[in-house]
Amino acid sequence: MEKTAYELSEKISSLLNYDDEKRSVIEYGLAAIFQMAAIVIIISFIGILCRVFYESIIIFLGVGILKKSTGGAHSQTMFGCMVISIFSILFLALLSKYVFNLPIDIYINISISIVIYLLCIAVFYRLVPVDCANKRITKPEKINRLRRQSFIILTVYFILTLILISYASVHVGLYSILFSIRFAMLWQTLMLTRFAASLINDIDSKLFVKEGKT
Repeated sequence: MEKTAYELSEKISSLLNYDDEKRSVIEYGLAAIFQMAAIVIIISFIGILCRVFYESIIIFLGVGILKKSTGGAHSQTMFGCMVISIFSILFLALLSKYVFNLPIDIYINISISIVIYLLCIAVFYRLVPVDCANKRITKPEKINRLRRQSFIILTVYFILTLILISYASVHVGLYSILFSIRFAMLWQTLMLTRFAASLINDIDSKLFVKEGKT
């Protein structure tokens, strides 16, 4: 995928007379599109086999939408990012479907959502946005914009959980969807912490970085 993205960016830049900086931007965008497409195809295929298609897609979208404004820990290689993402999404989807897809008292359910929401708010307030060494976020206006977007998206997720709770007593299958949204919130919140960054760096160094360099 990286090779294809590079070759396509070369052709596009040649046709449009772009310099190397613009070519790099095109290459990065194409690589990201290829990566996301591959992840969607794989989690969809495995999700259908394991009957967690909807849960997988909800977690994928939930984390992806939040990450655009919050930032967070990420793998150093495309392959490592894909493996970690696919494993995490499917694991959380399986938990949502086969462990937590059970009727819960409505007041307990609301309390769980409130606790998760407040925990996420606290971490977001302290850490968002989380940049990386290669892409620093220094402009105050951009920082404020990303923070506002993050809190708005998180609040929308919280409202969605409350709506699902109100219908879950009638449609029991909604419990797995409800927990998928909660797991997306919690997972992306975890990815903002130093613990997550350290964990992914350890996984990279042991499994992916050497391979990615060869």
